[in-house]
Amino acid sequence: MSRHMNTGRKLSRNTSHRRALLDNLVRSVILSESIRTTTAKAKEARRVVEKIITKAREGTLAARRNVHRTVRDQAALAKLFDSIAPRFKTRPGGYTRIIHVQNRVGDNAPMAILELVEKSKAEDKPAEPEKKSKKPSKSEASPSEKAEKPAKQKKEKKKDQPEQKR
Repeated sequence: MSRHMNTGRKLSRNTSHRRALLDNLVRSVILSESIRTTTAKAKEARRVVEKIITKAREGTLAARRNVHRTVRDQAALAKLFDSIAPRFKTRPGGYTRIIHVQNRVGDNAPMAILELVEKSKAEDKPAEPEKKSKKPSKSEASPSEKAEKPAKQKKEKKKDQPEQKR
């Protein structure tokens, strides 16, 4: 027997479980743009992600319906068609990369990071202002510093109380 026309890895799962696993990995890649998984799963998910992004580049209703068969999440669909597909409009393929990382601690399985090649600039910029907005709130949080001092005093009282009981 030969394996003609049987491509892909089975990943020790039956067909429905494997399809669900790959659909979830694709959804995670779309939403977070980077996932950490085993190398075999990353290589299989990459095949699906590349096809999904290529289809999403068309931007038609028919393409959206085809992609919806795999990506059953409205937020992921919106992000895919609104931000990811336009980013790769001129790129002729190769939307993802696999970076091999250290093996997993528990079972020594080879691990990899599957991520999109072009990072979104919109996600990087809001992260910085949030950090900046947190810093002024910490400097303005002098009442929280005052709240910390009584907490320390309470701890000291607790230490004193056992001594009084003796």
